[in-house]
Amino acid sequence: MGLASYRRSVSETKRASILKAARKNFLSGGYSRAAMAEIAKDADVSTATLYKHFTSKDELFAAVVHEACTRTETVLQTDISGKSASAVLRHICNAYVRQQFDEEMNEFLRMVIAEVPSVPHLALEVYNKGILAYYNDFRKVMDGLVVRGDLKPHDTEAGVRYLGGMMKEFVVWPALFTQNFCKPEDLEAKLGACIDAYLQMYRS
Repeated sequence: MGLASYRRSVSETKRASILKAARKNFLSGGYSRAAMAEIAKDADVSTATLYKHFTSKDELFAAVVHEACTRTETVLQTDISGKSASAVLRHICNAYVRQQFDEEMNEFLRMVIAEVPSVPHLALEVYNKGILAYYNDFRKVMDGLVVRGDLKPHDTEAGVRYLGGMMKEFVVWPALFTQNFCKPEDLEAKLGACIDAYLQMYRS
């Protein structure tokens, strides 16, 4: 490895450590109480190194949001070929559940909502780059099922919100308002009922 490649690798490693520490601090104390010095300490870098990567807490928070949203995008990267509409929807629903719980997205959303009065522009960024981007990617999958003939032509932009709204009743809303919320034991059956309701409306 050349010197330039080595320096780039070290820089990327430090950036990843900073983002991990920042996410932890934002989730535990909220945006307003998170301190750049504490984030640098948890990331095992100097404060100067932190500011070399991110010039402000706003910029760092935006980067954490971007990282979270990028992971959300991977949820919907699914190949529909050879899969029934029901199987495609089940894959997306299960991936969404993993995102909300295993990737701490519910905790992240709770923190962002709490910060709306103090940093509304950052909360709006989460909504636009996270929630709306998710619905847009979901819609593209549904459009593919319409083109293939599995679903009848319909307003897929509204359709994905219907399905997303049904899922949120079991996956998001209880988690936002209940501390230490755990996935219901019958969650698979409840998600299956959401999918069945969607397909009853739109299956060809």
